[in-house]
Amino acid sequence: MVLGLAISLISSHQIYSQSTNKTVALKKGEVLDILLLSQNPDTDSDLISYFQTAYPVAMRMSFQPLPGFKILEHTQGNHRPSSLILGKWSDIKTREAFLTQILKDVLDFHERRRKIWSYFGLGYFEIQEDLSFKIDRDKYHVATAYWLKKEDDSAKFYEKWIKSIDTMGGEILVSLEDGTSPFGYKYDPDYLVITSWEDEGAFEAFREEVSQMKTDNIQHVNEFILE
Repeated sequence: MVLGLAISLISSHQIYSQSTNKTVALKKGEVLDILLLSQNPDTDSDLISYFQTAYPVAMRMSFQPLPGFKILEHTQGNHRPSSLILGKWSDIKTREAFLTQILKDVLDFHERRRKIWSYFGLGYFEIQEDLSFKIDRDKYHVATAYWLKKEDDSAKFYEKWIKSIDTMGGEILVSLEDGTSPFGYKYDPDYLVITSWEDEGAFEAFREEVSQMKTDNIQHVNEFILE
């Protein structure tokens, strides 16, 4: 089973940009992983070995893979992964215990990751209330991350940005904040939002609208077009 999954995961767009729609559901207290990855060339055999050794530990400790996305375009920011991957854990205690346990079961865990992936960003988020969203592959998906200055006006900027999504016809699938990034995998925006749009034109109209907003309170922004 694990070997079959590993082979499937080698071609990330086969599993992460599949044409079928999928509903993702998480309960309050569960933990959502956001992984941003770029695989090095000629590492398929290393990837298979990684999943044969590391993946059983994660699954034993409640990890479940969720649908994710191939990244088609980087519109803002200097983080440039090729895939956005989702996964979930039963609770925050178990998720954090994995970080210790995996080093006992797979001693070269981090070395393996560095060999396989040229970019590996990770943030995980404890779900504060039940969450359910549908990934419709016929729609246009965008992931946006903001790092904001710690000022009252920063929160006002974010609230206005969120409101503009609704007024311009977008749908917020996931809105995350207060995430955690393990040492060595730091990707820790103040807010990370995945939105869905009817098409590229609808999103571009939104981009034009928000380009008029004051951006003094933004420290950094990172945005990907997803498939």
